[in-house]
Amino acid sequence: MTLTDVSQEKTFRFRGVASNGEIVNDTVKAADVREATRLIAAKGMTPVECREVGIETGVRRNSRRLNFSERVAVMRQLALMVDAGVPLLESVETVAGGLTSAPARVEFESVGASLRGGDTLSNALQAHTTGFPPYVYAMTRAGEATGRVGDVLRDASEQMSYEDRMRREVLNALTYPAFLSVSGLVAVLFIFSQVVPRFAQMVGDKRASLPLVSRIILSVGEFANANLLLITAAGVALAIMGVIAFSNARLREFVYGVGRQTPLISDLLIAREIAGWSRLMGFALASGVVLLEASALARETLPRGRFRGGLEQAERDLRSGVPIDRALAENIALSSMDLSMLRAGDKSGSLAKMFSFVADSYEDKLRDNLKRVTSLVEPIAIGMVSIVVGGVALSLVLTLSSLYDTVF
Repeated sequence: MTLTDVSQEKTFRFRGVASNGEIVNDTVKAADVREATRLIAAKGMTPVECREVGIETGVRRNSRRLNFSERVAVMRQLALMVDAGVPLLESVETVAGGLTSAPARVEFESVGASLRGGDTLSNALQAHTTGFPPYVYAMTRAGEATGRVGDVLRDASEQMSYEDRMRREVLNALTYPAFLSVSGLVAVLFIFSQVVPRFAQMVGDKRASLPLVSRIILSVGEFANANLLLITAAGVALAIMGVIAFSNARLREFVYGVGRQTPLISDLLIAREIAGWSRLMGFALASGVVLLEASALARETLPRGRFRGGLEQAERDLRSGVPIDRALAENIALSSMDLSMLRAGDKSGSLAKMFSFVADSYEDKLRDNLKRVTSLVEPIAIGMVSIVVGGVALSLVLTLSSLYDTVF
């Protein structure tokens, strides 16, 4: 039995006794507990317990939305409960009740309300949740069609976990170079604003006899000392503008395209694309998704570019009856070993396993390329800071030398 009044704002979970003695556990929408109790009694039931959804758990809520790592945990919890045989509606409501994020709780309570109204999980998730990759909804829809919702949710959570792990590995790898760069920038700013101006005072009116590089360094130091707050404010403003600008999808696409043309970075991005695409292809095929639908599903998760365009052409070839290994060989840059494995998997009916093996191979390449790039970024950052500091030190030494020659 479902009691719903969509005009009210709060949802109350109640336990009541029906006229036939049956125990009823359900929800009702009302403005407050008193009205919820009245609505329950109006249906011929005696309310035993009635509390607002989310309050009965004693969990403190916050207004922060879930980050990607937290959404991975939510999807994994939902998958484990469904896979263990817990009814779908109860699984969703349990997940909602344990969320500390108020916006996420509202989202999953809305999913539960849609399920009680007869909607499917895939439609409910797509309509009411945000922040999940598009393949989550498509794979859930495929799981509903094949009766393997629990398996599909688990596969989707594993794919999300892989993407989150790759993201964290990249961030961890860039943390130290970023720290070096920021520290060097602060050190250079300190030298220009505090050390160089003292030399400028020592030089006085003898600046015309100094080398050109020394005069430039001293002028820059005086400007930095006189406008330190302005320079700091400009740096903060540029950082904020960079964050805002990078939230623009077109800018991210442009930067990604530049990365695809950059040595070493291009190898890293290509390995990441192929690994993610292969992994999702394996999950989708193992979940019962047909080949063309799985290909379209995996392709939609990729950024626009040469690889995605090649997959679009490969899908057109597949529709015309071209075998998958030949369709991929003519449109994307897979190795001959990868193609032979996919050919064998297509013939033996184990294509999903072969795609998973290809994904493992490119994930290893991705880690190796990431280590190679990181090993180069660190010395580059150190070298750039050293060049600037060394240039300033050299100019100051030349200044002292010129002053010595002038005096003696």
